[in-house]
Amino acid sequence: MPLVAAYHRPTDLDEALDLLSGPNRIPLAGGTVINADRRPSSLEAVDLQALRLDSISATTNSITLGAMVRLDMVMSLNDDLLAEAARRELPSTLRTLATIGGTIGAADPDSLLLAALLVSDCTVHRGDGTSVPLAAHLAEPSGLICHVTVTTGGASTIESTGRTPMDTPILAAVARRHHDSVQIALTGVARHPVLVDPTAPTNELHPPSDFRGSAEYRRHLAETLSARALEVLA
Repeated sequence: MPLVAAYHRPTDLDEALDLLSGPNRIPLAGGTVINADRRPSSLEAVDLQALRLDSISATTNSITLGAMVRLDMVMSLNDDLLAEAARRELPSTLRTLATIGGTIGAADPDSLLLAALLVSDCTVHRGDGTSVPLAAHLAEPSGLICHVTVTTGGASTIESTGRTPMDTPILAAVARRHHDSVQIALTGVARHPVLVDPTAPTNELHPPSDFRGSAEYRRHLAETLSARALEVLA
C-alpha cells in the first residue's frame, strides 16, 4: 500500500462513516501493510482504533467478534478451528496488529482464517445496519465492517499442502462439521477463499497458475485435501 496523504481518528461510528463517505478515504484496521512501498498517494486513512470495535461476546454455540479484535485474541477463543487458523495466519509479530476486519477487507486468497470463518457460517455486520454472509461480502465488498458473528462447536480440520510445513499453504481445505452437515472452504484457488461442494469441490473451479503450482496441480490438491477433510470428519 502506498503512503497515505492524511490521517483521521474518529471517536464514534457516525463520524467514521461520514469520513469514509469522502473520496480517497480508506479504513485503517491493524495497519500491517500501510506505507509498505513508500509511494506517495492521495489516500487518507481513517483509523478505527477509537471506535470500541474490539469486544468479544459468546453464547453456547456462537461468538461475536468486533472488527478490531486482533488475531492474537482470536487464538485464545474457545474454538479450536478459529484459534488454529489465527495462529497460522501471520507471523507472531503481526498477529498482535492484524484484526478480524482487516483480514476480511484484505481478502487474501491464501487466508486460512477467512476459510475458517466461511465454514463457521460467518455473518458480517456493517456500519449501515446491514448484515450479509461472509461469502456474499467477499464477492461484493462494501460498507464498513463493524463486527462478525460465527457459529462454533462441532468437529473441524485444516488439511493443507505447502512447500515446507512453515510456508503459507499452496492450497488448504478447511472444514467444519455440525451434526450431519459438513462445509469446506478452499484457499489458493480463487481471488479469495471460497466455499465448495464437499462432494464435488472442483466444480466451476478455475484456480490460478503461478510459481507454486499449476492450475491442474491445484485442482488435484483440491480433490485430495477435500477428500482427506471429509475422511477426518466422518
